[in-house]
Amino acid sequence: MHKNWILSRQYSDRTLGVMTSPQAADGRLAEESLAAQAVRRRTGDRYAVAEDEVRRLLDVGLELMREDPAGNPKIAEIVRRARVSNDAFYRAFRSKDDLMAAIADDGARRLLGHVRHQRDKHVDPVEQIRACVLAVFKQAADPEVAATTRAVLRHTTRAAKPSSGGVELRKQLSDLLAESLAACGSADPARDALVAACAVFAVMEQFLWTERAPSDDDVEHLVAWIVPSVVVSSPAG
Repeated sequence: MHKNWILSRQYSDRTLGVMTSPQAADGRLAEESLAAQAVRRRTGDRYAVAEDEVRRLLDVGLELMREDPAGNPKIAEIVRRARVSNDAFYRAFRSKDDLMAAIADDGARRLLGHVRHQRDKHVDPVEQIRACVLAVFKQAADPEVAATTRAVLRHTTRAAKPSSGGVELRKQLSDLLAESLAACGSADPARDALVAACAVFAVMEQFLWTERAPSDDDVEHLVAWIVPSVVVSSPAG
């Protein structure tokens, strides 16, 4: 979701915390204060409406990008399809570029959730690495997912303020890989994991832009490169 919206939710939570009885901190009083309950009743419906409007804007923005990957959807069309007002749009996003960035962020969070879910199905560290590679490669392997990913990347890379989300995405994948690489014998799992994450995304993007689905051999080749690289990077003896 959009950063401003998240910050406003966090501010609301902090406000409620101030209004909660100080006794709640030591466990003697677990209930909200009456004042906090009154604030929650007043803001609850508005928050639900805002959440629904933002979700519809994200879904419609993605839908328009899928329909015309090379196009440039207008805000007027986005709000019309999402059935929200211009005011509602600008309460959530400062510009169309902000909406595009939020769509990319939403997709990145879903991807990372999928990668984590697939990794956690395995105990063996090499299988965990293989699961991560397969999950990322799905962005290029599934034709519909690949078309959507290309559309989002085209729109975000030509934005007036290019997103740095790709850097964060690689960093978070490296965090997921680090424990597995340590178990494989890496002496510097954080650094090795970052190199591995960059390689995984670079290879996936090569398949994505050449519109070629990665094969099982492609997956095994990359996994076989990552694991021996970790062993080689470890000091002898």
